Amino acid sequence: MMGDSAMQTEGAKGAHLSPESQQAYEDILQALQRDINVLSDPTSDRLAKRRALDHIQRETLGKQAYSADRTLMRQTFTSLCKPLVKCLSDTVEKCRELSSGLILRFSESVDDITPFLAYIVPAISARLSQIEIVEPSEEIRLLLVQILVRLVNLTGAGFIPFVEDAVKVLQRTLQDPFPDVKKESCNLVIQLSRQTKKALGYHGASIAKAVVPCLQHRHSSVRTSGLQAIREAIMVDVSGLDDVLETLRQITLDKSQSVRESIYVTAAEWMLNLPDRWSVGYKILPLLLAGMTDELPKLAELCRHYMDDIGKLYETDWEDRVKDELDYMQLDSDRPRVGCRHVIRDNTQKIVEKTLEGLADWNADVRAKSAQVLATFITYAEDMITGYAGIILPALYRVLAADEATVCKQVTGVAELLGRYVDTDVYLDIILPAIRTGGGGSTQFRLGCLRTLAGLVRGTPMSRFSKARLERVSDLVSEKELAQNENTELLAEVAGVVVELVKKVSPVHVETSEAASLRSETVGLPNDEEIGRAGYVIFLVLARLSGVSEDDKVPGVQVLRQKTEEALRILATAYGLFSVQDLYALHLDAVLAYLAAEQPQWTRYSPEPRLLDTILTQAGPLVGQRLEVTVPLLAGMAGIERDIEVRESMFKITLSLLQSSSTSLNSTGQFSEYSRTILSDIIIANGVWKPGRKAAVLRGKAIETFLALLNGNNGEECLGLLRRDAVMSVWEPDLMNVLVGTLEDDDADTRNHTLMVLSHLLRSRLEFTANTFKKLYQELLKRMDDAHDSLRVATARVWSDFFEAVTRWQQRMSPLIQAAGGMTAVMVDAAGNVAQTGELVEVKLDDVHWAAIVKGLTVHMDDPNAQLQECVFNALKASLKVAPANVMRDHWTGVRLRHRTPTYIDELLTLIPQ
Repeated sequence: MMGDSAMQTEGAKGAHLSPESQQAYEDILQALQRDINVLSDPTSDRLAKRRALDHIQRETLGKQAYSADRTLMRQTFTSLCKPLVKCLSDTVEKCRELSSGLILRFSESVDDITPFLAYIVPAISARLSQIEIVEPSEEIRLLLVQILVRLVNLTGAGFIPFVEDAVKVLQRTLQDPFPDVKKESCNLVIQLSRQTKKALGYHGASIAKAVVPCLQHRHSSVRTSGLQAIREAIMVDVSGLDDVLETLRQITLDKSQSVRESIYVTAAEWMLNLPDRWSVGYKILPLLLAGMTDELPKLAELCRHYMDDIGKLYETDWEDRVKDELDYMQLDSDRPRVGCRHVIRDNTQKIVEKTLEGLADWNADVRAKSAQVLATFITYAEDMITGYAGIILPALYRVLAADEATVCKQVTGVAELLGRYVDTDVYLDIILPAIRTGGGGSTQFRLGCLRTLAGLVRGTPMSRFSKARLERVSDLVSEKELAQNENTELLAEVAGVVVELVKKVSPVHVETSEAASLRSETVGLPNDEEIGRAGYVIFLVLARLSGVSEDDKVPGVQVLRQKTEEALRILATAYGLFSVQDLYALHLDAVLAYLAAEQPQWTRYSPEPRLLDTILTQAGPLVGQRLEVTVPLLAGMAGIERDIEVRESMFKITLSLLQSSSTSLNSTGQFSEYSRTILSDIIIANGVWKPGRKAAVLRGKAIETFLALLNGNNGEECLGLLRRDAVMSVWEPDLMNVLVGTLEDDDADTRNHTLMVLSHLLRSRLEFTANTFKKLYQELLKRMDDAHDSLRVATARVWSDFFEAVTRWQQRMSPLIQAAGGMTAVMVDAAGNVAQTGELVEVKLDDVHWAAIVKGLTVHMDDPNAQLQECVFNALKASLKVAPANVMRDHWTGVRLRHRTPTYIDELLTLIPQ
């Protein structure tokens, strides 16, 4: 009862009721006395309490005449407050709900609610601040928090004594499972921060920390309310910023536009209104920088506007620091305003360190956003970022070494900005040693370094790439560990660096010499002399990269080719040339001289043969003007003492030149002058039979190359691209033996190519001797029994060429045949006349050889293969011009009856001359 008296005393203070109001009060009290007693009696049943609460509402707030008199309502609430507060803990949910609603409405209806705070706030705290949820109803919990919000708004500073109770409530309700309770709790934080700022300052950090779970709620509206609450809480006590900062950074990646906008506004409000904003700027500014990279242009523009306002404020607060720069500021400059640049520079170290931590985060989205923040930061820091290149670049290496494409794209943009603002020598001093020796020389680490270097070079203004700097980078990419690496992905990145490098020495498009000269004078573009040695080194690297002949399915090959071709086109333009072929021609002599000097040391592991292949293939007709270097170079590679792989490379190069564009080797018509060297040192040296699979491959390549040489055309004096006298000079001593050996090679293609070579030679009208025919016919007869029908048919066709060659030989020998008088050989003197002494010369094949030939071929006219039968028949028809008629007739007559189809024999018998 003492409590009731005290409350009535407090309620009566300042309450000056008019006679009418006093009478109304007494009427209300009389009407509600029984209801008050019911609510006060713990034994009252739930139905009675509910009727009492309903009756109280009807008799007080439900009557307009009473509810409009705020003094009367205050006096009335003095009598009702304690019973209503007691009902907040009633076991019946409806009673709790009705009493909460009455307290809320009375709070809004009285002229001063302050005297009642001592009863209402502790009661609400008892229901909401416990570790376990005491109030099971979500709606009632929401209503109780709304009461607190209303009380704070109505009482203002009068609520200060109860701030601690409110904080206890918030510690629980901010974790409430009901989203609306969370949002209303955030609203309570906002109102407390504004109405009781000083008192809440002692609890600001704990409140901010308690709000954090709201920032991770699945409802965007809860997250937005949480941000608004934290905004106000930090304004009260900035010490809580550290506890929420990491969560705030994650919020910049939120999918909700409204949430992201709220975090950006929050960061801007802090930077513009916090008393110690400049000391905590390094914590807040990254949030605003993240907003400047937002995917929505509207939000990005909003953040840029806020940043401009912060810059203006900095210029006001620190006028002495920026006065000189403001005096000389260019109004039309596209640079950030002076204040913005200074506020960023003041916080460079801490922002850079924190942003680099983000680049190492496990979440790819965080890494990508960190890269965007860093890029935006650099645009404000400008050249002041130079001092931090040593810690930024290694972080970029790691990300670009093996990260997702979206992250790499953003990080590459950072590298480009560093190239723009950091002194070229500074970043070269950092990155070049890292590429050479960093990461233990691992390929993955070098990939990251090369991608970073490409970005740096791309971002560097052309005017800053001097000849010395160009040479530093070109020397790096030309090193064996890079340009001659076997990893195609790494080579693709080397090509990427070279592409960016040549852009720094090249006009945008091809210009006339006069225009290029004028342009060089006006904007400092390099001319041919400035390209100098670096241009040759770059070309050599690109030529090596062009020689990579991996399958397109190998990772990096297609990118490598595209970048290499692009770089070659740009470099050709830099030299004022019309095509890439002209570029190869320009450097042909220097490269050939380098290769000729290095050739004796080449092994199976040497990459130089690929370079030679590329140079000779791309140089075009100019190769024919450098045969004095090219042919000895190829012959040196074909030496039998060389590794088989080197010799294979030589044949690949030679065949490529002969088959695709033979005019390049013989563009001047002088190729035949080197026939003896080619035949002896290349064809014969590698065509001789040796055991082993690799040796068999070389034999096949040698015969294939010989065939390609014979298919060329270089005039009457030549057989294909080879001089006739050179072929004859090596025929009987060496070449014929090589061909005889390859006719029996295990490889079917080699045997086939040998047959094609023999066909060429037999049709060539070379002056063969009897020894050639006697040796060849035996080998050709063996091939008629080849395991492959296609080769048997090919051999049968060679027989036609064989008989034609024998016919020409005997026509040439006809004077000697008459002098021989039926003999197969005669003595011939040095003048070629028959004599008693001299050299014994065979002038025709004797009957024994002809009998062997006709016998060996005739049997195949009875073969099941009709095509073979036809070819043998045609060959034997050709033999009738030169073969002894009696030998042919006797054999065919004797075997006719043994053939299943004697048609061909009958026809041949009719063709024998009588």
